[in-house]
Amino acid sequence: MKEIPHIVSTFHILTLAEEATARYLSSILSPFGYHLHITKDFQESIQHIMTEQPSVLIISGQMQDDEGLALLQYLKTHRDYDELPVMFFSDGSEEQELRAFQIGAEDVCSLTTSEVAVRARLRVLLRIAGYRRRISNEKRRLEITVEQRTKELLEITVATVAALEKASELSDEETGDHMMRVAAYSACLAEEMGLDRAMVEKIRLYAPLHDVGKVGVRHEVLKKAGVLTNEEFDEMKQHTVFGYDLLTAAKADDVARNIALYHHERYDGSGYPYNLKKDEIPLEARIVAVADVFDALTTKRRYKEALPPKDALQITCVELGERFDPTVRQALINRFDQFVAIMQQTTGEE
Repeated sequence: MKEIPHIVSTFHILTLAEEATARYLSSILSPFGYHLHITKDFQESIQHIMTEQPSVLIISGQMQDDEGLALLQYLKTHRDYDELPVMFFSDGSEEQELRAFQIGAEDVCSLTTSEVAVRARLRVLLRIAGYRRRISNEKRRLEITVEQRTKELLEITVATVAALEKASELSDEETGDHMMRVAAYSACLAEEMGLDRAMVEKIRLYAPLHDVGKVGVRHEVLKKAGVLTNEEFDEMKQHTVFGYDLLTAAKADDVARNIALYHHERYDGSGYPYNLKKDEIPLEARIVAVADVFDALTTKRRYKEALPPKDALQITCVELGERFDPTVRQALINRFDQFVAIMQQTTGEE
């Protein structure tokens, strides 16, 4: 049965091939509506893939210095390109064909493959490209939906927490400023430590909830001006567990729950509620721990005066240094000037 030409110009087919193979592929594909963009070397191909996002790539195995296999290897080991369907047009050797399949080529043809078979197999790859594109678009749509739902849930959680704090007389100006500063300090530390943008934003969003569990602590214990008794301190320590339970019930993100539960754990194991050490403590909690202590030291309370920022830095990073992650301490030292600027913005101090 005679093969009917197909109009497939909506598909973008990139071809890395030496002149002879490029000419042959054009002769068997162009009359059937396939538009080929020919590149002649590795770098030109990569640049074209980055800017034009082809539907399918055809690679010739007859390029000098195994440049075709090198391009295939590069694409299949980089997550940005590993789903680009590749037809490898081999030199006819079984060894090269096996190597191409091992690297990850979706199909392998050669000059002995019939023209009809090449076109049929190319159509299969184009369908695969279409399916992958739809899957990618749907995945992105779902990611955006999840991000929106997560943001909405966070807003609901924060609003609920604010209402609970107000009801328990926690939501005074002092507490509100503390929450804002701890959020800003924590994000600053996370950025300095090189955390990815998504994690930095999660820490910025959830750090204000570190003390949410205090809504479960008696008012007279929270507002006591003097030293807490052992029994009162035991009750105060439970705010970490209360916070975790509250955020779990609100279906909050793990980062939020980790911050609430572990921000009083200490790197040397001297903290609470579980006396965890070093990497047993989630990184986000180790970050908020430093931000929380620095802010506590530099903030005036009913029972103490505020320390100058440099004194707070000395205490946090040297005198109490063993209690905190050394990487987080170094981040504080590196961003100290920014910490001072944040403090001045929220306190009005110069």
